[in-house]
Amino acid sequence: MKMMKKILVLVLAFAMILSMTACSKKPIDYKKFKDVMEDKFDFEVEKGATSDEIDKSYYASDEDGDFTVSYTLYEDPDDAEDDFDEYIDDVEEWIDDDEFDGKKPKVTGSGDYQKAVVKGDHDDFGDMYVVLIRSEGMLLMVGTNSKKDKDIQQVDKIVKGLGY
Repeated sequence: MKMMKKILVLVLAFAMILSMTACSKKPIDYKKFKDVMEDKFDFEVEKGATSDEIDKSYYASDEDGDFTVSYTLYEDPDDAEDDFDEYIDDVEEWIDDDEFDGKKPKVTGSGDYQKAVVKGDHDDFGDMYVVLIRSEGMLLMVGTNSKKDKDIQQVDKIVKGLGY
């Protein structure tokens, strides 16, 4: 009986540690972003505009422009959180205004890490599938103007390739 309790305690401790590490994914740096997008996915990476709030900004896209990825590193992590929340609010407003045919974004994570998935059809922008990730002061947006399964799988593959 004592052995069973020890095993149960170990299993529960391991599960707790695993769940805590899963929710605290660290931001990647721009060099890793650039390397992954160029070397693994053969995307063209361009430097984006910076400002007082934005330390680094990069955009990547495939040859056909079917998939786009943006990487933004903010000076203040609160600015990344604000932009993440603003994007979610925009999508919810589109839904409320009947401009977007899709479900409200599912937001997961907590604290310094959040992830949202947007899938639907916008009146002006057309079909879209977007994965938005915020980790501390970093904001990643990976998307396509498609809802086809193969394109959704490619977006998810890119997200996984970037470590999320």
